Amino acid sequence: MNTKIESVYATLSKSDKAIADYFLSHGKDIISMNIHELAAEIGTSSASVSRFVRKVLGKSFAETKIELAKNIESLSVENTHEIFEWASDFDDMPNKIISHIDQVCKDVLDFNGIKVFEEVITLLADAENIFLFGVGSSGIVAQDMHQKMIKLRKRALYITDSNFGTLNAALCTDKDVVVAISFSGRTKEVNIAARKAKEMGAKVISITNNTKNKLRALSDINIVIPSVEMNESRLAAIFSRYGQLFVVDMLFVGLTKRISNSPSQLLDGYREILKELKENR
Repeated sequence: MNTKIESVYATLSKSDKAIADYFLSHGKDIISMNIHELAAEIGTSSASVSRFVRKVLGKSFAETKIELAKNIESLSVENTHEIFEWASDFDDMPNKIISHIDQVCKDVLDFNGIKVFEEVITLLADAENIFLFGVGSSGIVAQDMHQKMIKLRKRALYITDSNFGTLNAALCTDKDVVVAISFSGRTKEVNIAARKAKEMGAKVISITNNTKNKLRALSDINIVIPSVEMNESRLAAIFSRYGQLFVVDMLFVGLTKRISNSPSQLLDGYREILKELKENR
């Protein structure tokens, strides 16, 4: 589809180029939009979008969305197969993984910009309580952030039982901050918790992918993990997790500096408790 658009791009009118640009750079987002939402996002009319897909792609808008979805699924499967093919060369495999982790972390920073992290750190610093929601691989990230917040003496709450944890959203107030983690943005337990917390007045921060999804729509601030693994099986949910953990580490280090001029002093009490626990074993 991109090839078709690129082949006629030079001949397009200014308004059609705006539509073409959006298709080329935000193809994944279009899948979840209707034609009116897409037109509003681009700043054009629904009729213009309809004419564009008919003229350039030879399809209706509905057919175009189906084609986009097929293309993305195909690329996802290929990406997963490629990752597992790395195991055929064990000598080179570590370097490939390290290289991709490095690139994902850079992409996270480039995509969001430092200002977003600064805004989130301010909210976390001022929060009375921090509620964390995440299940599956995102739950591992939520647990990591939970432990880091406690080390900084922030009152943080995370429960591994996703159903019971979701109920905690009803305890939120306008003095609290929620961090909702879901790479797909479609995790039911996380989205219900985010929606309820927002109804209770809490600020909601999401850590999710860069496609248009329910969690992003529910959130006050989004920290985006560029889409790397989009296949439903998520067999290779490796690099998205590293992207999420990189976000947590950025917030942890930034928050440590924000709330104390002496980070080592801040962590002394935590170290003393751990030391006492080890001595009494």
